[in-house]
Amino acid sequence: MLDPSQYSPDRSFSAKIKRRLTYWQAARPMAQTPAQGIVSFTFDDFPKSAAQYGADVLARYDALGTYYACTGMREQTNIMGEMYGEDDLQKLSSMGHDIGLHTHSHLDCARVNSATVRDEIDQNIDGLNALNRIPLVSHFAWPYGETTHKNKSSIGDLVSTARGSLPGINRKGSDLMQLSAFELTPDDKTTERAASAIKQTARKGGWTIIFTHDVRPQPSPFGTTPDALEQLVKLSRDAGLHVLPISNAFSHIQPDTVAA
Repeated sequence: MLDPSQYSPDRSFSAKIKRRLTYWQAARPMAQTPAQGIVSFTFDDFPKSAAQYGADVLARYDALGTYYACTGMREQTNIMGEMYGEDDLQKLSSMGHDIGLHTHSHLDCARVNSATVRDEIDQNIDGLNALNRIPLVSHFAWPYGETTHKNKSSIGDLVSTARGSLPGINRKGSDLMQLSAFELTPDDKTTERAASAIKQTARKGGWTIIFTHDVRPQPSPFGTTPDALEQLVKLSRDAGLHVLPISNAFSHIQPDTVAA
């Protein structure tokens, strides 16, 4: 299992170009922009604090989130703190939150072939299903946001959506197999960027997805504070947006979303 703090994506010029080309080549485009704006709050890997502080914040606004669970990280401890356990899955599932997919070993899917990606997702599903048959949703997040066009195209029969990590509001033409999302870190600028996206979504429609990792007063470089998260959830509610987990957001837009 790769410690997230030790991971470094390929930052060469050719890798950056390839990353952007992958993002621009939609494997499953959205057919239209949701008329009424939607905001989804998601948590990757996921740390136990996201199931505690994160779920508490969402509950104060009668909202639900999506927790992408990496089975290889279960009950481990890393830079993001203590990771989720079976009790967290049971609690979140009983509350109505999504339990989504995030591979088993948290590998960089841009550096492996499609067969390996599919095997990792299958292991992820089997590992979560083994935990007292916790209900899963068919929604996935690419570890580190990394993938290739071939890998995006290869998993459409396994998952309904796949979330990436490049910022943007999802509208007509956005890729359901690499949905844009705004990351929250301890840097206040990330909270401001997400707030701006929420306001734009309220004005023009679309689907804004926000993601982070741990949620605690002193977060890791990959996490955010409860106060910052609450600011954005409250803003979404005050703006009159739908605040929905990924599965409900997809169901809300799905009839007119997937292009023929």
